[in-house]
Amino acid sequence: MDMTNALLRIAAGRPHVLIIGGIGTDRLRARVEQEVDRRHWIGATAPADTDVLVVAGRPGPGLLAVIDDVWATVPAPRARVDVRNEHEVTKVLDNAVTVLEDLSAQRAGAPRDGLRSERPSDPSGTHDEHDEHSDDSSHGHDSGHDSGHDSGHDSGHEDHDGGHHHHGGGMELPGGLVMADLGEDRDGLTLDRLHVALGPVLPDWPAGLVVDVVLQGDVIQEARSRFLDADDVRAVDSLPPAAQGLEAVARVLALAGWAGPAGRARRLRDAVLDDGADTAQTLEEIDALHRGVRRSRVLRWMLRSTKAGRREVHETIDARLRAARAAVAGTVADPPAVRVDLATLDARLVGAEFTAARLMVAAADPVPDAVPARLVTGEDVS
Repeated sequence: MDMTNALLRIAAGRPHVLIIGGIGTDRLRARVEQEVDRRHWIGATAPADTDVLVVAGRPGPGLLAVIDDVWATVPAPRARVDVRNEHEVTKVLDNAVTVLEDLSAQRAGAPRDGLRSERPSDPSGTHDEHDEHSDDSSHGHDSGHDSGHDSGHDSGHEDHDGGHHHHGGGMELPGGLVMADLGEDRDGLTLDRLHVALGPVLPDWPAGLVVDVVLQGDVIQEARSRFLDADDVRAVDSLPPAAQGLEAVARVLALAGWAGPAGRARRLRDAVLDDGADTAQTLEEIDALHRGVRRSRVLRWMLRSTKAGRREVHETIDARLRAARAAVAGTVADPPAVRVDLATLDARLVGAEFTAARLMVAAADPVPDAVPARLVTGEDVS
């Protein structure tokens, strides 16, 4: 018993954290990331790598069903916490540590073997579905969450099945896999077509976004992007333009494997959000990051797999850093918008290699089509 408690305390000392939030939680998620970094905790790369699941904001039924499925795959010791506003971030993360160290809470809420479905993990990065969900009474989440799960799938989000789904052209195989169907490529050849869904729970991925793609070989032939629960959004707590641009740059650099500059971009994002930050120093550091991005042969090498999308990704990073600098310096009243709508994103993805898709999505940083423009400023219309 003493050994178990000691191991729980060790695990709680530096947990791996997975943050999930829907549309309109950009600022809140950034605040959680900032506190996680301050504590020297580690960002989780997948549900199986997670100790603490942080749910930011109030997810709609579609995303909530996904979160419940993800939570069912998180191994013990684990803690699931909800953070509604920036003021409670510190307290909520402290509570997560308490739960991780509590042996009785871990025994009550641990996933139960034998209840998981036989479906293997989805290599696209989408979550796995399970027949039942585990109970964690210490967080007030009901066992199974059956009613929420059903409502999430029947709430008007067409073709949505918890974040990944089967398409009519494919035959389902044992284990939940889908057989590829056939179709002509752009050269008139008949090749296998594989349907894959990316999102909504991926590291360095826009909140609530799902991108359904059709692949022939490693080339994207069709793409359809959508945001879960876009029709349910009442208010958006967006990052200011400079912080939003730096956040997108950080995502691209992190996905490219350039961890140091990605961390600097996020620290600059936090500096922009800090009213007391030194503007001159922030501008100097943005300029230094911009020079490094433009001149880096390492970055070009890391992006070599994007091929046709490489120039576009580079140009977008450059544009975002210029816009961020202009916003911080106040040299323009309204910095030029760089984010794209979903139709533009889909058009960019068609013809690109699958390995480039996540980089291109991060660079595009798409905005929901269904959210009224007035909500982008954070106006609450409830």
